Amino acid sequence: MKPIKYRKVLIITSSCGGGLLQAAIAKEQELLAIDPSVIIIKRDVVKDWYWSIIGKFALFAWDTAQKKGSVSSLEALLNMQGAADRLFWLRIFSRSLRTFFKEEVDHVIDTQCLGTSAILYALRIYNRMRKKHVLLEKVVVDLPTERNTHFFRSIKGLSKKNRKLIRPITIPPLLKEGQTSEQFWRQNCNLSEHEIVYEYFAIRQAFRKFQDKKREDEGDFSLSVHFQNSDEKEIFSRSIERGALHSEVKENDARLSIGPKDRVMAVLLGSQPAHEATLGYVTNFIRLASEPDSIRTPIHLFVFCGAHKIGENSLLRQVSSLVAQANDYPAHLTVVPLSFQVDETVASVFYRSDLTCTRSGGQTAMELMCVMQGEIWIHSEAKKPAGQIEALSLDQLLKGIPGWEAGNAMYMVQFRKAKIVTPETMEPYGRKALQNELLNSPLVIH
Repeated sequence: MKPIKYRKVLIITSSCGGGLLQAAIAKEQELLAIDPSVIIIKRDVVKDWYWSIIGKFALFAWDTAQKKGSVSSLEALLNMQGAADRLFWLRIFSRSLRTFFKEEVDHVIDTQCLGTSAILYALRIYNRMRKKHVLLEKVVVDLPTERNTHFFRSIKGLSKKNRKLIRPITIPPLLKEGQTSEQFWRQNCNLSEHEIVYEYFAIRQAFRKFQDKKREDEGDFSLSVHFQNSDEKEIFSRSIERGALHSEVKENDARLSIGPKDRVMAVLLGSQPAHEATLGYVTNFIRLASEPDSIRTPIHLFVFCGAHKIGENSLLRQVSSLVAQANDYPAHLTVVPLSFQVDETVASVFYRSDLTCTRSGGQTAMELMCVMQGEIWIHSEAKKPAGQIEALSLDQLLKGIPGWEAGNAMYMVQFRKAKIVTPETMEPYGRKALQNELLNSPLVIH
């Protein structure tokens, strides 16, 4: 069957989550690959439809909680979804209805979870007035588990008429013992399985090109990193000078060359990285790499630090300072601090990495499962209670991850043999990774 071609497609997304924006980009790229003449209209629910004091506060609060790694704050904000849907129902309805008529859309794709009922009600009016049958393609960005309440509850409560116009796009769900897929979708979305569309991961084209590509006898691997300003370039250069990574640094970028036997690792704790945790992982990797039993082949640790402004004490600067101040820094280790990078750079690092440590956001999880061929760690903010001697249990580790991302984490544990870690519990896994010549080679899901 040939892919459906549309003349005008509206993509609705939200700035409250890097994965939501990335999924929107992935769908746009996918549409343009099918038909370069398609007209894409994009709307951000937070910025375009209620960029008021409340919208600005929500975005600021979300980003702040991400940087602090505050699970309770993130969950509290997400628990306000129901109130936000009711409070902004009329605003989202009117904005979406106006957009439908103004742009004369043929199809709607939605990668976020707010205002589903309002958008569908507007779509019903638009269809009736324009005598069309436009559907809402709801891309479920997080992995389908029973913890994915923010996407599912907005679908489950829909009226019968609204449910006829929605097509959830996802992958097969994580089931409990004895549960069927039909039971899962009935329980969580009030839909039958035949109303769910199973598709391959909605990932950006930069990641798609590495899917199914085997890392065998490749020789040197090259990738480019980019600088937004001279400050970033100076911080980057100062850090890699202490390591063994071959690089050619230019004015606005640097070309890195990684040997076939080099060990590559990456720490990426979201688009708004948790500062304390990131620094904790870097500190421990430096210490473990300096131990006598550590491998002596070159190790390159890519650390994604988010935005950096000239002169500020950003996470980028803090990571570089950590490297500069480290005593007995191992010469075979290169810590590579990076600010925001283009898709191609992130995809290349994921593909070449032998180990990644990330949060379990849905989009990150999908892209990792498509291109990552090494070991996957999922970061938890869990702390050991005072007086507890034994190791953190799985339940304790999951409590250190926001509920919906905890579901993603369990999905990856089940299908990708991922490990859930904290900076304090990573040591045995990190030591093994730096002593063994080969890491696990788990199944890559397509």
